[in-house]
Amino acid sequence: MVVSKPTISLIWIGHVDHGKSTTLGHLLSQIGAIDGRTIEKLEEEAIDHQMESWKWAYVLDTLPEEKQRGITSDIAFFPFNTEQRNFMLIDSPGHRDFVKNMIRGASQADACILVISAVPNDLKSGLKVGGHQDPGGQTREHAILASVLGINQVIIAINKMDQVDYRQDRYHEAVDKVKQLFHEIQSPWTQQIDRIPFIPISGLMGENLSTISDKMEWYEGSTLLEALNTLEGVSYEKETEMRFVGYDIIERHGFGTFLLGKVLSHQLSSGEKVKVLPHGIESEIKELWVEDEKKDILFPGEHGSVLLRNIDKDLLEEGIVLAPSHTKYQAGTRIRSRLLILEGTFVPGSSIVFHCGASYSTAQIDTIIKILNKSPKYKKLSREFDGRITIAFEGELVEVDLIINTPLVVEKFADYAELGRIILRHSGSTIAVGVVHEVMFE
Repeated sequence: MVVSKPTISLIWIGHVDHGKSTTLGHLLSQIGAIDGRTIEKLEEEAIDHQMESWKWAYVLDTLPEEKQRGITSDIAFFPFNTEQRNFMLIDSPGHRDFVKNMIRGASQADACILVISAVPNDLKSGLKVGGHQDPGGQTREHAILASVLGINQVIIAINKMDQVDYRQDRYHEAVDKVKQLFHEIQSPWTQQIDRIPFIPISGLMGENLSTISDKMEWYEGSTLLEALNTLEGVSYEKETEMRFVGYDIIERHGFGTFLLGKVLSHQLSSGEKVKVLPHGIESEIKELWVEDEKKDILFPGEHGSVLLRNIDKDLLEEGIVLAPSHTKYQAGTRIRSRLLILEGTFVPGSSIVFHCGASYSTAQIDTIIKILNKSPKYKKLSREFDGRITIAFEGELVEVDLIINTPLVVEKFADYAELGRIILRHSGSTIAVGVVHEVMFE
C-alpha cells in the first residue's frame, strides 16, 4: 500500500545568520501553516528579547537560549502539507559549534534548501576555505556534507535581497560563487546544475516565498513554494528488512516516552513485535502517532512517534533503530568504507569521531586498504612500509577500515542509504565523508 501524497523530508542548511529560520518561519506563516495568534505571541517574545526581526525565526527556534542568542542550536522538525506534497521540515543549525546536530538532521533528509545571503560579506564568510585551526564557512561545509550524503534534490535560496536593494548583479554574483563552490568541492550537484533552481528571496520581508515579488521584475523563475512542490517523493520500497531510525526522544505527559523517527523500509504497524537495535532488546509497538493523530501503520518515508511497550526509557536515545523481532542483525565494529578526505591526513591508528545516521562514536583509522584517487601533489611519494599504506592526504579518495568503539547501527549504503552514510570529524572539523561498503565483526 502506498501513501497518496509523497512525504518529503526537507532540511534547511547554510551558514549562521544567512536567514534560514527567518525564511522558513515567514514561509510557513504565508501559507497558513501557522495561525495569526501564534505569530502575534512570537512577535511579543521577540520584542521582549529586543530582537523584533526574529519573530519568524522563533517559529522553529523553540529553546530559550536560541531565542535569547538569536542562533539555532538544535534541529527542529515541523510538518506541513500542500495540495501536492506532505513535508517534514528540518531546520538545522548554521553555527559551526552545532554541526553534529546538522548531521543528525541531514542523515534523514530526502531534499535540501541551501540558504545563502546575497550580502557580499555574508557570502564571503559562508564560502571561506578552512585551514589550520580555522573551520571555514558553513555554506561550504554544509554543501559538502549534504551532497556527499546523497541528498540529490536541492534548491538554492539567495536570501537577504532586501539588504542589497534587490539588485540583479548581486543575485548573479551569489549564483556564480555557489556554482564555483560546487565545482571546487566536486559535488555531485554539478551534474544537474542546470536543473537546480536559484531563487532570489527576502525571508524577512517575505519576497518570492509563496508569491512572485514585484521588487525583482528581472527574475522570471519560480517562487520558493513552487520549487518545493516540484520535489519528488523518494521510493523506500526495498527487499531489505524493515528499519525505523529514531532521531529524537519526546516526553508526552500522561502517555510516556516516545521515539520520534522515520520508516526507512517496509512499514511499521501498531502491535508489531520489534527488536531495539543495537541493544538487541525485544519490545512491541504500543502506539503510533503522526503529529497529533493516532495511526495503525507508518508507511515507508513517513515520520512518526512510536511508543514501545515494556522498555526502560533510559535505553531510548537518538540513533536507535527498530527492526523486525526475527532480525539477525548484529552490531559490527569494523567498518569498511569509501571516503573522500576533506582535510588533513589519514594515518592508521589516528583517533576520530565517527557519525552515522543519528549516532556517533569515537573511532580509529585501522587500515588504509587502497588509495582510489591519488592527489597529484603526492603522487610520487612512497606510501608503503612492510606492505601497508602508511598515509593518505587531503583530496584523495580512499578505501579504509575503521574501528568504532561504541556499538552503533551501521548498514551498507547499498541496503539503507540513511544508515550507510558516514562523516568523520576531528577537533570540531569535518575531515572526511563517504559511504559504508561492508560491516564486519572482530
